[in-house]
Amino acid sequence: MKMKENVRLFAIIGFLFLVLYIFFAAKPFGKELSLTPYWTISITDKEVFLDSEEKPETVLPFKLGQNMGYFTPKGNIVLLESFPFKASISKNFRSSYSQDADNIRFSSYDTDKNIKENLKSYNYIKGSGFPFFVEDRIFLFMPGGFGFSKCDNEGNISWSFNNYVPLISFSSSEAGISTGYADGTIIVFDNDGNIRQTFEPGGSTYPVILGSDLSKSGKQFACISGIDRQRFVLNQEKNGFSKVVFHRYLDTDQKEPVLVQFSEDEKTVYYNCSKGLGIVNCETFVNKIIPLKGKIISIQEVPLL
Repeated sequence: MKMKENVRLFAIIGFLFLVLYIFFAAKPFGKELSLTPYWTISITDKEVFLDSEEKPETVLPFKLGQNMGYFTPKGNIVLLESFPFKASISKNFRSSYSQDADNIRFSSYDTDKNIKENLKSYNYIKGSGFPFFVEDRIFLFMPGGFGFSKCDNEGNISWSFNNYVPLISFSSSEAGISTGYADGTIIVFDNDGNIRQTFEPGGSTYPVILGSDLSKSGKQFACISGIDRQRFVLNQEKNGFSKVVFHRYLDTDQKEPVLVQFSEDEKTVYYNCSKGLGIVNCETFVNKIIPLKGKIISIQEVPLL
């Protein structure tokens, strides 16, 4: 009789413990970021190509394998060209070039013209090196990897800058230019070539800037800095002073140039890490990572469909 009472007591205690454990241990599922595709297209599918007489209002540039061109936010291909060696493309310009490029031909893209007219519009960059286009801005990286030039829309060199260490990362916004070097230094220029700021993030055994970006207003810049305790660093200008407002050590070192990019509204900055796409809120400094395989090389913002 006494044994049955003990068993009943242990059963009741066990049941109460289980109820209390479920009540206190239960947690709501956290929000997770995910990418959901609206559409998928193939550059070999002729049905997605627009007619050469059409004039799309918005186009986005792409490079895929040895092909480059433009597509619309709805997933139609506007223009497709192949290139044998290397190429650079933006919303406004495109060019294919060889290893010993000189007096480089580049083509313009204007949404006021149809596709056929855009194929006939071209000019030449008056110099030697490797062209790089950002929106409506033209740059030329000099042979050797230590300097660069800014060009006007006709391909004439406006100004140049040479350093004594290799240039690893480069970005341009409406406010200016951010360059990152192998010695761990970031130099920020205005669009006339004047140096606005020099910054060394530090914090790692081997200083090197593998990726950097300057926001649209020029009030923020971010970078992936160093090897051995590699970290993401966000710098903001407040009350006339620029300072680090957020940093995060990365789990795995990357040893090649990586993507760092601000959103158009400057409220978010994206960066490529070994686990996928890192996303930092520039106001709350909350950091999230979307797991993705491979290396992210470009992000384009489009209006919601």
